[in-house]
Amino acid sequence: MSINETVLEMHFHHELMNEIRTTLGLGKGKFNFYKYSPQKECFIGFDQAFVKTDLSENELFSQLKNSAKNKGYGLPNFFLGLFLQFKVVKELQRRSRVTPRSITTNPHFRASLDTKKNINTGFSQHELLFNLNKNIGAFVYYACPMVFDRTELYSAKPDLTKLRLADISSCPSDYSDNDSHFIYFSDTTSQPVWCSEPVNGKAFSPGEFIESIREVIQTEGVIESQLKLLDEMQSYYTLKEEGTEGNKAKLIEIMHESFVIVRYEEENPNK
Repeated sequence: MSINETVLEMHFHHELMNEIRTTLGLGKGKFNFYKYSPQKECFIGFDQAFVKTDLSENELFSQLKNSAKNKGYGLPNFFLGLFLQFKVVKELQRRSRVTPRSITTNPHFRASLDTKKNINTGFSQHELLFNLNKNIGAFVYYACPMVFDRTELYSAKPDLTKLRLADISSCPSDYSDNDSHFIYFSDTTSQPVWCSEPVNGKAFSPGEFIESIREVIQTEGVIESQLKLLDEMQSYYTLKEEGTEGNKAKLIEIMHESFVIVRYEEENPNK
């Protein structure tokens, strides 16, 4: 019996959840886990997601579905999220006519992409993921488990280093030609090659991509602090009488012209 996407997703789920819980945080004000039924997945493209939002599961799905269908998946609000689509990786002992020339090893490894347009949505799974990835703050990956023996599924602690995350940002196209396309790997730790016209891509371990999210969160905090400071400097309320609110005035305009902010830093969040 072959190992399918659902089994692989279940195999890595607990360890992946623990990794995100201990590094990024889960729950209110942090990341929340979202998993939709196969009937809904065709409208949004991904298997599972960890998203930094307070939206309910139904609210998030409605926004994603509407955006994917009508706006080229341009999300109306800023989302910070990790979106994963699991793929079965096959171990190949021989080259075929579509094997990229850069793949010279045997065995080598290949995952098939879903580029067939869905009759209900008009988009293929890959098109949806490719468009979702265009949003700032959306980190979209094909999760490619390097698991080929069913006995590995029985391990008490799945090895996250065997989960290769192919970064869709490195994919050259939405592959809207309705043709067959693949991700190739020379070995279980190599960078991916997008195919049919070979283009070198990027892949990460779960730990590496979580670290990239942490960097974005820290940057976001700096920006928010700077905007808050600017807003406070642009206006304040003068007092008519003690304890009462007066007219709004431009603080920057009444400051001495020689006053210059040279540097502003957010407090180190790790301290």
